[in-house]
Amino acid sequence: MTLEITAELDVPHRPDLDPIGRQLDALAPVAARFLVPDNATGRAAVAGLVVAAEVRRRGHEVVAVLNARDRNTLGLRRDLLGLLALGVHEVLLLRGDRPDQLAEDGPLTVGAMLREARAFAAEQEVDLRIGVVAAPGRDLPAWKRDADVVWLAPTFSLAAVSDWRARHADLVPPVRAGVLVPTGPRMARGVAEGMDLDLPDHLVEALEDDADAGVDPAVEHALALRDAGVDGIHLVPVSRYREVAARLAGLV
Repeated sequence: MTLEITAELDVPHRPDLDPIGRQLDALAPVAARFLVPDNATGRAAVAGLVVAAEVRRRGHEVVAVLNARDRNTLGLRRDLLGLLALGVHEVLLLRGDRPDQLAEDGPLTVGAMLREARAFAAEQEVDLRIGVVAAPGRDLPAWKRDADVVWLAPTFSLAAVSDWRARHADLVPPVRAGVLVPTGPRMARGVAEGMDLDLPDHLVEALEDDADAGVDPAVEHALALRDAGVDGIHLVPVSRYREVAARLAGLV
């Protein structure tokens, strides 16, 4: 079975797009499309529209993340217009980190963004594919079934993904399961705590001695997901994109 990969880009925090080009060059042979984050860590990064434009310029398909955290309705419509002008017709809606300051008309919720994006696409008479996130340990809320794609949050548990998929056997939208590559012990501990992510035994200890120790477990999990009933994976290689791409070459 072919494994369809959506690779998440590590967006730079400096005014330099060269890192995007390097990631695209390495990951393009194994990725069907690229996910462009939206200030994922709550720290200012190069704007998603700028990164999406660069990815499109290089001829690749894009999924753009839109966070509800600091975006109001006008901002959502503005960004959707910009993305559509670039030829980007797929978005992933996220809540984002809890805002320090609220948007002027209050922060949007993912549900409100979903409804607004649907209405906007109808008004503009355009195709817009809308994705939402699901947690492997929880049932999908009814309102999220209106999405076009469901993105499962990263986990190293194949059983958790398989069980979730079995509980949602009637789900029509395709499911993309998250695969995260831990890049160091501090990052692994932080992500595990923040995302309730079960890491493989001894992985954190292994990362103390080898910064690449997370690559093989992540690749093995990605390949195992082919038998978990999902339609693709959401790969988050962070700084280990070259190593992950090399391991996956010829296997997907």
